[in-house]
Amino acid sequence: REICWMKCPYCYGGQAKNTGQRLSVDRYLKILNETANGPHGSILKIIFAGYATDPLNYEYIDRLVDTSINNKQIIGIHTKLLKISPELISVLSNNKIVDKSYITVSIDSGFSKSYNLTHGLKTTKNILAQIYTNIEKLNKIKPDNLNIGSTYLVTKVNFSKDEIIESIKKVNDLGIDTHRFSFPQVPRNYNFEGEQDIIIRDKKNMINEIKDIINSFNSSYKTIVSIVDPDTDYKIDKERYLPCFARFVHPCIGFDGHLYHCSESSSPDFHSLSLGNLNEKSFWDCYYDYDLKDLNISFEKMKKTGCICDRKLFIVNKQFYETKAS
Repeated sequence: REICWMKCPYCYGGQAKNTGQRLSVDRYLKILNETANGPHGSILKIIFAGYATDPLNYEYIDRLVDTSINNKQIIGIHTKLLKISPELISVLSNNKIVDKSYITVSIDSGFSKSYNLTHGLKTTKNILAQIYTNIEKLNKIKPDNLNIGSTYLVTKVNFSKDEIIESIKKVNDLGIDTHRFSFPQVPRNYNFEGEQDIIIRDKKNMINEIKDIINSFNSSYKTIVSIVDPDTDYKIDKERYLPCFARFVHPCIGFDGHLYHCSESSSPDFHSLSLGNLNEKSFWDCYYDYDLKDLNISFEKMKKTGCICDRKLFIVNKQFYETKAS
């Protein structure tokens, strides 16, 4: 019944309702082909990700990715890489993959115990080792145009210097192209007083310490290591930035088969923001179904649903608005 078996405390989709609605694989493929043949151009990049789950859990993910590759679209895959099918391995070995395509693997730790703690798992099983094995499988077949990156969300349970160093050494040994440290975004209804509170609030000293560690490795390691803090860099000090332009920049197909404004609002929790049911309408019919005069109604709905911007869309919305103001 649950969408995901992990219990990551920082998951923005942790309370997502599972209505049981889905698109059939044939419908998915039709919709993906529509994105590559729009009335005013095509979508250049397709990102496969999960809302409170993982895209690689989907049994036909290889067919979806293969379709976008054949449509000559840039592909992105955001995954924890707990598993990867032989069929997807074969698809990703395609030398026709468009340049700038990537896979980003959420590693989030240097040690097995803290991996489980960071993801709210009570098991003692070494899941991190399985992820490393799957990265090795990818590296054996990946074409030059496919970047394999890893991400590390720094929390109260994985921030030690020894663990940061271990993670950098390991990803370099695995041949990962890029390794990025950052901090979890505070999700809706997050409890800073609960036992599962693992989000670091005072990041400044931590960032400086990690930068020092990175600088000691960068000259000798092949993996490009970085740390980012968009909250500080872009002065993100609130949950939402209106007016919202997400639907024009980053529309998202939700797991229930509806088209939504963005990845953060792509579940039945935000059904009132649905741009249309893709089981009934084409992608472009849903995308262009709006009246510029009524966009304020949509903004009011956003306030009522409690949706929040993820960092990239907060920045997009802010820059759009400031461009207009200037």
